[in-house]
Amino acid sequence: MALLDSFKQHIPTRHCSRAYLWAQLATMGVYTSYFMAYTLPLLDNKQLNLHFLFLLKYIIESASYVLFAHCFLRPVLKTQSQQAGQRWLLVILFLIVAAALQTAVSFFLSELELLKATDMSQVTLLSEKHNSPLQMTFSKGFMLMALITSFSIMYALWVAAYVTWQNWQHRKTLQQQMQQAQLQQLTNQLSPHFLFNAFNSIRALIFEDQHKAADTVTRLSELFRFHLQAHLQPSATLEQEWQLCEQYLAIEQVRLEQRLQFSCDIDAGLWQQKLPTLSLLTLVENAIKHGIAPNSGNGQLHIVASTLPQGWQLQVSNSVQNGTEQAGTGTGLTNLRHRLQLMYAGKARLSVTPQQNSYCVKLEFADV
Repeated sequence: MALLDSFKQHIPTRHCSRAYLWAQLATMGVYTSYFMAYTLPLLDNKQLNLHFLFLLKYIIESASYVLFAHCFLRPVLKTQSQQAGQRWLLVILFLIVAAALQTAVSFFLSELELLKATDMSQVTLLSEKHNSPLQMTFSKGFMLMALITSFSIMYALWVAAYVTWQNWQHRKTLQQQMQQAQLQQLTNQLSPHFLFNAFNSIRALIFEDQHKAADTVTRLSELFRFHLQAHLQPSATLEQEWQLCEQYLAIEQVRLEQRLQFSCDIDAGLWQQKLPTLSLLTLVENAIKHGIAPNSGNGQLHIVASTLPQGWQLQVSNSVQNGTEQAGTGTGLTNLRHRLQLMYAGKARLSVTPQQNSYCVKLEFADV
């Protein structure tokens, strides 16, 4: 009963994908072409009207073929019952039913007045040796068995093709789900890292200026309001990323004051470009934590987004004083590299350029 209930849930009115509909249309074309190629040697080239009648018959048959496959075989194949044995028994049963119905359609079409000339139970050939008609007569029983056998094989091929396609779709969906889960996990790893640094900043301000500390908490809550919305998706626009960074830079500037000086130059046409969520914040946070904060003097932070001939790039650079930079664990950049690989499959890359007085990280995105 559970299997039949699952079968009812996949009735033919269920939405079909565009790929499935195109595949059914291609199946009709293959069906018609195969039977026309089988029939043409039996026909006189001068009988153009007969060619058209056979073509019309096979088009109608092909339509009924894909209709029966869709109505009888597809619902059973889409069931997710654990009783695999019963499932395949139903597949075989409905395959035989579909083949019998297809045979009935073929016989019915041959009985129509318009298509009587397409009755294959009697075929007239021309003898090449004697140039005289050669009459071939087949019994109805023979034609019945031949057609049922042929249609059963054809429906079995349809089942094999559909199961192969269904398994491929399932694997593709599973891979996408795993990729999304991995992206979500990588994105969530950044949250504790950032929260730890932000609270350290507030802790330092409490002993210096309580009013600034309170204002920083307000900014932090505003930042996390953006953050909680942004991290729910693996990608964000450059504009959303910059809104997060503005809040973070305001918090850090309260703590570092004149030691943090930054500039931003973003091409106006790039605001809606997509990039991994929190990627800009990761680069800015690393630049301040490892390059600018350890310095006793003023530090420079530059954010530049510009177009390329084949895409665009985002560059974050910071000044470094000899002997003051702090080596990081590399977690943020490694995380970002993994996400770029998962999301862009080689069409985006991260490069690091350490120099004597500066450290530059560049993200390059190809046109996708």
